[in-house]
Amino acid sequence: MVLYSVSKGISLDDIRKEKKFVEWDSKFEMGIEKIDSQHKKLVELCDGLYKKIMETRADSSSDWHESMKGALKECADYVLVHFRDEENLMKAAGFPALAEHKRSHEMFTKKVVETVKSFSELSITDAIQFVRFLHEWIFTHIAHEDKLFAKPCRDYISERESLGEPFSF
Repeated sequence: MVLYSVSKGISLDDIRKEKKFVEWDSKFEMGIEKIDSQHKKLVELCDGLYKKIMETRADSSSDWHESMKGALKECADYVLVHFRDEENLMKAAGFPALAEHKRSHEMFTKKVVETVKSFSELSITDAIQFVRFLHEWIFTHIAHEDKLFAKPCRDYISERESLGEPFSF
């Protein structure tokens, strides 16, 4: 993870060329193509949000809150789509810990919604802390909680495919 502060010596071009704040690692793959693809997209959105914060912070002529709205909304909207798809798969597969997993999603969603609502009041430091929270939550959730449903859901998908009835989200 790369974190840096913007000072007079760092330009917007430096920020744009900077190594990613967060990158996907194949060790997080679950073996469920659509879920893996969505997880990768979440990582890209988190990285994009961080870079957008840093770019707008470096550009003192812009209102960084206003320029961040689109990136933040895209991230929040995509999280909801992903959670819906993940929960639909777990439900179809009969995953026994669905309710617990769903509660984890709901707590995360609540935190994101609260942050979005109060975003115009956040300092740049708060915004960076929020992106750190997203980063940590995404990877912790994928690495631990999502791995719990990977095998039962892969088995369910394989069974459906063997019957000629592939699962669709």
